[in-house]
Amino acid sequence: MERTGRKKEPIRFTRGMRKRLLFVFSFVVLGLGILCGRLIYIYKTQGDDYTINVLEQQNYTSKTIPYRRGDIVDRNGVTLATSIKVYNLILDPKIMLSDGGKYLQPTVEALNECFGYDVSEITKLVNENSKRSYYIYEKKLTYEQIEQFLAMQEDTENNPYIQGVWFESEFERKYPFSNLACNVIGFTSAGNVGTWGIEEYYNSYLNGIDGREYGYVNNDNIMEQVKKPAENGNSIVSTIDFNVQTIVEKWIKYYTEFYTPENLGVVIMDPTNGEILAMAGMNSYDLNNPRDLSAYFTEEEISAMTDEQMVAELNKIWRNYCISDTFEPGSTAKPFTLAAALEEASFEPNKTFVCDGTEEVGGWTIGCHKEEGHGQISIQQSIAYSCNDAMMQAAVAQGKVIFADYQNRFNFGLKTGIDLPGEESCAALVKDANMGDADLATNSFGQNFNVTMVQMAAAFSSAINGGYYYQPHVVKEILNENGGVVESFDKTLVKQVMTSETSEILKEGLKMCVESGTGTSVAIDGYTISGKTGTAEKYPRGTDEYLLSFVGFAPYDTPEVVCYVVLDNPVVEGEQMTKHVLCIWKDIMSEVLPYLDIYAESQTIDGNGETEDPDGSVFDKDQIDQMNQDAGYTDVDIPDDGDNNDGNNDDQNQNSNGDSNNDNQNTDDDSDNSDE
Repeated sequence: MERTGRKKEPIRFTRGMRKRLLFVFSFVVLGLGILCGRLIYIYKTQGDDYTINVLEQQNYTSKTIPYRRGDIVDRNGVTLATSIKVYNLILDPKIMLSDGGKYLQPTVEALNECFGYDVSEITKLVNENSKRSYYIYEKKLTYEQIEQFLAMQEDTENNPYIQGVWFESEFERKYPFSNLACNVIGFTSAGNVGTWGIEEYYNSYLNGIDGREYGYVNNDNIMEQVKKPAENGNSIVSTIDFNVQTIVEKWIKYYTEFYTPENLGVVIMDPTNGEILAMAGMNSYDLNNPRDLSAYFTEEEISAMTDEQMVAELNKIWRNYCISDTFEPGSTAKPFTLAAALEEASFEPNKTFVCDGTEEVGGWTIGCHKEEGHGQISIQQSIAYSCNDAMMQAAVAQGKVIFADYQNRFNFGLKTGIDLPGEESCAALVKDANMGDADLATNSFGQNFNVTMVQMAAAFSSAINGGYYYQPHVVKEILNENGGVVESFDKTLVKQVMTSETSEILKEGLKMCVESGTGTSVAIDGYTISGKTGTAEKYPRGTDEYLLSFVGFAPYDTPEVVCYVVLDNPVVEGEQMTKHVLCIWKDIMSEVLPYLDIYAESQTIDGNGETEDPDGSVFDKDQIDQMNQDAGYTDVDIPDDGDNNDGNNDDQNQNSNGDSNNDNQNTDDDSDNSDE
């Protein structure tokens, strides 16, 4: 009997089922994607750690490949700071004493032959440390010192038993010119930590990243190696000019011995872009040995110092006088008083002043340095003759609000933003619009407020370049190890502080200052030198202590260089004090101007565009390269071994209301006409 029945129908893949399957598939794909992403993240961020964990389960070695800290060079490529590879000699007593100690004697004798080490001393040391595999015996050997031993060690045919000695490389920071530009360059402490100067400010650019080399024996007893190369630091191209800095420091040393001042500072900069060509104070130190105080104290004095006293004394020589110390500027501030009045139309450019020798202000009689007065003088003559009376009249004409506003506009009381650590702002020492009448009067000619050298140099540059305030800086470029530009620091225009018309009026007065005013002693034959003298009586008044200064520029029509010299309380005799700082400025710039190709109109230049320096302080590139080579700082072909304040010059501060107590006293003596 046949059985009949209905045929089973196939199960239908419904729409809902397809959706669920698609969801499951998508979820699986998404999970795999997340897992892959996580693995990539772990590899990127913790790959080295996991590699170490794996290797720790096997027989392996690991060593650091140190990075090379970047160089610091001057604007022309002269090396100011560099890192030289040195080697630490490592003993491995376990290896020397293995196989019955057959490696000990040959290895010790080789060390004696190559380094002169005492055989019995090393033998004793190895036996006493028989369980150690790492013992640093000597540090910071040069390649030349270890070269002979390496050759003997590699000659396994003749020296098969020299074992258990290897060399660990690192880099040592060196400064080829010792103390040159020390306050600008700075130095490094242990671990490549920059301290002061460019070394500190650009520390993150100069430093690199250590590499790592791992060696381990795999299951087939074969040595496997994993190597991650070091990433070397970037190099810094500074704006400093080696020759200009050398000239400046030579004359600072000479006049420090001549005048024994409290300090002597010089800043030379390019007024068209804010680049600092040279910057130095009186105190200097050896960058290769920055903690050496022997130049300033006897051994007995140093031994008697506490740690706190020693740190305090070191900070005194490490600090940069040109940016960290503050002082009353004196008459170098007078052009800025006039600039504010001219810009705000407080009077016309053809304004004249009548100087009778004194002004009655706030109950005080404040005098001009010329007691009988200058009579009727123009704006330009008020600069040239450094007339206090005219400045006080100009300050009254513009008023306290405008005067205070322009102090801020010229960056007095504010940091310039220079790319160096330790810059002082003087904010507490610059008066605001609530100042007293006597404050306004004395501020007008540069007393009773403080500045830093870099503030004055930057402000003065804006006064003679057409009114443009550029941020001062000491670095031009940052380069990678292949010479590619990582970052470039071109001129940074911060603001326009005055019109070109006002700038020209000030320049005329500054030129007259040297031609027929208080700065005639600074004139250099063949050049049109322009500038402003300053003689500020230090606080407390009446002690016959003065801070002398001169800030000048050249050439006149298109200024290319500004030089600011400050001589703090020199030991001198006589009334004509300003002449002492003028001779310093003149001696420096007589060498700097021809070196910078700013030639006198009457000077004959040879076909190579070179001038002779009678003192031998200016060097060409070949001479500098030879100096570096003689000092051992040139690049040497070494076989690849797989390793790759905060200053506040309190004695300059005035009382909080700043009222002058100089009854009928000459507070700013810039008279210098009799010198000529």
